[in-house]
Amino acid sequence: MLVVAAVKVGLNLIAASRYGWHRDELYYADAGRHLDLGFVDFPSITPLLAALGRLLAGDSLVGLRTIASLAGAATIVVTAAVTRELGGRARAQVLAAIAVTPLLVGSNAMFQTVSFDQLAWALVIWAAAALLVRGPTTRSWLLVGAAAALAWSTKYTVAILLAGLAVGWLATRAGRVTLRGRGPWLATGLLVVVAAPNLWWQARHGWPSVDFFTGRSGEVRGENPPWRFVVELAILTGPLAVPLALAGLRALVRDAATRPLGIGLVLVGPAWLLAGGKAYYAAPLVIGAFAAGAVRWEERTAGCPNRRLPAALAASALLAAPIIAPFLPTEAMVDAGLDEVREDYAEMLGWPELAAAVDGAAASTGATVVVASNYGVAGAVERFGTRPGVEVVSGHLQWRYWTPSDRALAAESALLAGYSPAGAASLCAGEPEVVGRVANDAGVDNEEDGLPILHCRLRAPVADLRDELAH
Repeated sequence: MLVVAAVKVGLNLIAASRYGWHRDELYYADAGRHLDLGFVDFPSITPLLAALGRLLAGDSLVGLRTIASLAGAATIVVTAAVTRELGGRARAQVLAAIAVTPLLVGSNAMFQTVSFDQLAWALVIWAAAALLVRGPTTRSWLLVGAAAALAWSTKYTVAILLAGLAVGWLATRAGRVTLRGRGPWLATGLLVVVAAPNLWWQARHGWPSVDFFTGRSGEVRGENPPWRFVVELAILTGPLAVPLALAGLRALVRDAATRPLGIGLVLVGPAWLLAGGKAYYAAPLVIGAFAAGAVRWEERTAGCPNRRLPAALAASALLAAPIIAPFLPTEAMVDAGLDEVREDYAEMLGWPELAAAVDGAAASTGATVVVASNYGVAGAVERFGTRPGVEVVSGHLQWRYWTPSDRALAAESALLAGYSPAGAASLCAGEPEVVGRVANDAGVDNEEDGLPILHCRLRAPVADLRDELAH
């Protein structure tokens, strides 16, 4: 199992320097420079880790991605621990570790909340399994509460897992038995205490995360019909590993002792499907599914141990490696069209060129403020640079709370980056002037490629437009 974790880290380090900063990585790195008790679209753990990465490795992208890779290695270890709690010995632990590794290699290819969310889910699943197997003690309930608190501080989407587990515990005799005593109250209290600062921030800012997720669910549902959700979840699980995961869920639900956990995990997928979530939100459920499936496999093959299934899972992952993580050189990846298969690759290219184009436009117009349409553009311009004295303003997600200088707030003209002329019209007193254009050298078609860089006199000072910029 430790060998599997080490191999996974090695694979991620091989690809860690390709292809460049993803728009989300730019955003998380910016959030790490503006630490707060809460953020619009994620809690505080990821920004804290981004700040730690900057402290340890400066502005190194490889340094940030190494943190994500180590989180994935820890997830493999915890997956093996879940397998052990469910009765699995060494063979089962290794199989579960191999089965979950492709998912982790793919998510750890960039620094993102998903990597830490998967680890947090693994800890919750491990604590829940230990509670059921070892019996309800104060210590075991405090472990559940600590894992849930960490998960809540990592990504709000864990609420679906916690809700599913609550249903599993209340709907089964095995679950209800563990609810006696003060343990559940201590776990709940620990979760509330840890979540309180974030909830206070949310209340103080008008619950922006609620607005974000409720507004986003309809959009995601429209872009991801049920069939696509199911197909993408199967791909993330691994086509050859799907039977293992299904066998694990079935085993958990059929065993009265582990039924609360099984029901909780089974409910995750349908709940996200109904809520309008993306498939990768639900993907960490396979941690528990693989653990239980590996135990079942070990039992069934005890008389004739073989390595065919672990070898098949590893071989299928190697065949899909260029899609799972950025192993190919940029030119080979683009020639193969992988940027169209995995959109993350396209979003890792072109940011330095965008910043250079904005810098050239600032030089030609004398503009001192850049209004960025989204956090990717804002992060790229800020990271890859414009000339001294040029400041970036954006209203996208958490950027709306990062207050620019008084000089920038008073500005009455600006460059507009990431906007189409039609989209910029409402911000300008007259027709915006095209003073540059974004183009990336890699030839990928991402969101910003081809957009103009505009300059105009604003309809009002930046300070008066900030509410309008917020989105």
